Amino acid sequence: MKHRLPTTAAAAALLLCAFACRSDTQTPAGAPPPPPLPPLQLRPMMPAIKAIAAQRPEPDPKALAEARELALVALHLEPADTRTQARSEQSLLQHPLGGAVLETMLDHEDPAVRRRAAWLCGRTGQQPLSLPLLLRLKYELDPDVVLWVADALQRLGNDAGLSWLDTAMDRADTAERAGTFAIEVCRERGLELPDPPTYAALQAHLRAESRAFRRTGQGRRPGLPEPDLQQFESRFATHLTFTEGWQLRPIDDAKYVCARSGRLAVPLLRQALAASEPYLRSVALVLLADLGPAAAAAGADVLPLLQDPLTESYAVRALGEVGYTPAVPHLTPRLVSGDVELRAMVAQSLGLLGDTQSRAVLQQALTNIAEAADVRVGAAFGLLCFGPDQAAEAYLAEREQKQDFHPPTLRRLRDRLADRAASR
Repeated sequence: MKHRLPTTAAAAALLLCAFACRSDTQTPAGAPPPPPLPPLQLRPMMPAIKAIAAQRPEPDPKALAEARELALVALHLEPADTRTQARSEQSLLQHPLGGAVLETMLDHEDPAVRRRAAWLCGRTGQQPLSLPLLLRLKYELDPDVVLWVADALQRLGNDAGLSWLDTAMDRADTAERAGTFAIEVCRERGLELPDPPTYAALQAHLRAESRAFRRTGQGRRPGLPEPDLQQFESRFATHLTFTEGWQLRPIDDAKYVCARSGRLAVPLLRQALAASEPYLRSVALVLLADLGPAAAAAGADVLPLLQDPLTESYAVRALGEVGYTPAVPHLTPRLVSGDVELRAMVAQSLGLLGDTQSRAVLQQALTNIAEAADVRVGAAFGLLCFGPDQAAEAYLAEREQKQDFHPPTLRRLRDRLADRAASR
């Protein structure tokens, strides 16, 4: 995220005026001028976000205490016979505040309690519990608990955890348990397996399901009801309120959860794009880009931000990642921008959007030794999005071998190319 800037009306007006007078983005010679962009209409949004966050009701103390008593027995924190434990477990799953108590138990110091709490979360049917489960996935250090959290997530309609099951099958200490979960996932979804099932076959199915989740933003476990977006809205809003502050951990938590929630976070993020608070619309753009095709509905809302000097490059990246092809006429003139970061993002996005008409200019950027490395890497990525390209592949391989470019960025681009190739 870029540096935080003042958000007064006067400062915003000056910045927009400065952008209107810029001459570093121009239409290439012989190309038709792009169509006019929709008007940029920004307004204060954080008060509205805070109001949405405040809509989550406070639980009744008496009912909450009752649910906690049930949880202590169901989670084996208090001794009880088998029959009492089973009755407490069933009562907890039916209790209106059972999910709220289980959510707190996901942070318990005992891994066995966290594991059982995750298992019960997955059986509540309360889909909003997928958000605290995602946060647990971020911080969980016990490899066995991770598997239970990932399985609970897919039971609640979120397939972001399937990649953890996939990876766990490569570890000797978790392979058997992960394989057991994976077999159940495949059978529930009607996916064919060899007899006996192999880890390779299971992993192939999990990877396909993970790609589908990124593409659609919806888990594919059968029988799940359509999620009630209002139940999620206040939770997402609470996460977004943290972007106003300077504490990095809550902001990172917000990004982690929202970016792995599929289409559920998209409606509120679309609203945040109109925020006059630059930090809020910047975070919204980053998250929509991370969500990728699952956030395709936000493309038209992102487009006006190409006029915003503070978030223009973020908007370019988001338009490419969500797959908003109507943006192409607005992106190609920015290939000759004086801003290196912007040119690099445009090159990547044109590749993601499949604009093969830009192949020649991307090849020119790639072979221009005077061009910035960021732009040449972006051009190589864009060309490889179109298909095999010997020069582009050689350039990226050289950067990886010489380690003279940001390794995490190269890994991210390689992952995107692999995902794109597997989806063809």
